[in-house]
Amino acid sequence: MLGRIISDAVSVFPETDIADMHGFYSEVISLCSDIFRGEPPWKTVKRSGLYGKGEREISRLNAAKVLCDQFADMTFGQQVDIIIGDKDKQRFVDRVLQENAFWDRMPQFFSRAYALGGGAVRVFAADGRIRLDYIGAESFIPVGWSGRGADEGIFRSIIRRNGKYYTLFERHGHDEGENIVVSNRLFVSDRESEIGERIPVEQVYKGLGEEIVYPYKTSMFAYFHPSAANNLLDNGCLGLSVFYNCMDTLKALDIAFDSFSREFILGRKRIIVPSSCIRTVVDPETGNVRRYFDADDEVYQALRCDDEKELKIIDNTAELRVDEHVSAINALLNILCFQTGLSSGTLSFGSASGVRTAAEIESQENRTQRTMQANRNIAAEFIEGIVRAIIAAGSLTGDTDGSEADIRISFSKELDINVDSRIDRNIKLVEAGLRTEERAIQDIDEVFGS
Repeated sequence: MLGRIISDAVSVFPETDIADMHGFYSEVISLCSDIFRGEPPWKTVKRSGLYGKGEREISRLNAAKVLCDQFADMTFGQQVDIIIGDKDKQRFVDRVLQENAFWDRMPQFFSRAYALGGGAVRVFAADGRIRLDYIGAESFIPVGWSGRGADEGIFRSIIRRNGKYYTLFERHGHDEGENIVVSNRLFVSDRESEIGERIPVEQVYKGLGEEIVYPYKTSMFAYFHPSAANNLLDNGCLGLSVFYNCMDTLKALDIAFDSFSREFILGRKRIIVPSSCIRTVVDPETGNVRRYFDADDEVYQALRCDDEKELKIIDNTAELRVDEHVSAINALLNILCFQTGLSSGTLSFGSASGVRTAAEIESQENRTQRTMQANRNIAAEFIEGIVRAIIAAGSLTGDTDGSEADIRISFSKELDINVDSRIDRNIKLVEAGLRTEERAIQDIDEVFGS
């Protein structure tokens, strides 16, 4: 399905020049999608033991999803203000975002975008309202880009209705007059594995035409990708999953966690009992004789034994290696943090030990702050692109005149919330005469005045 999007798009839009990225979609994005869903290639191992046959699933830590959720939380987890110079457009944009569950959907969108290397939000008008469609990297093909990123692309969306699969391909491009042209092609099939035959778009999407021309230069979609460079593609604007270059570490984490889980299975209570304490019973289903030790037996038994030592029951339980496993998992998590641009300890298994000073926290969080600031810069441009597309699409519904507006995206200034560190920094700035006391109080209380 993931690799097929390129060949399908070529057949749907033969006049469009589409770069050959079949391998990137079928191998890279597909692999990252499987790992993000908890289905990595290493999820099964061969059974061991005298009677072990076949394979078993290992216990998995699913660190890839934890990592992407952490990135998403640090990107969009704090206050985000969208400020528009025009009050009427501000109210319109706020209403559209609320109607399309923007604030609820974006954390999930960012998590998946970090996992697959990107994602897009397309804006369109349907039934007199502006709609937002949240698209994963597996369903978006960039076909044109500039210094500001992707500005032309093909989207694919699949819905199932009345036992049939409907696949909509949507191409966003420019005409000779630099107007935005959106081409829609709808197909129906009995199977999800093929696009089937073409049918009119209106048959499923009421009010959505085959061709839509927007008399503006504003793209009707915005694309987001992680800030880290894509070291697999020399050209293009596609991003790369934050964990693609960390596969060995993710595998080692699952192996360590599986060993940790099995430690409690292999370390269960074991006792050595004399053979005279073993009883036998006949299995009524198979007729086989089974030997067992009755741990609930509380009556006196007459046993034939000359040596008193032969009657002793010995505890042979192995000691659980909990600390060793926790230390190994934390060491691997620190390696994962190093590989993804995060500070050591950003991801940890178990409770943190010791008390750190404000200076230590600020020093250790610097790497995370730099990485997340780079991602937030891209996220701000991404959200701004969505807002501009909403304003432009509002001209089709009569809600706006479609003209440009001053837009500012503001994130909370701080990625960390360590009050001691913030107070210490503001005291030094006030003492040096570089900041007023009023401004310092505002910064400490996270009340950012103008």
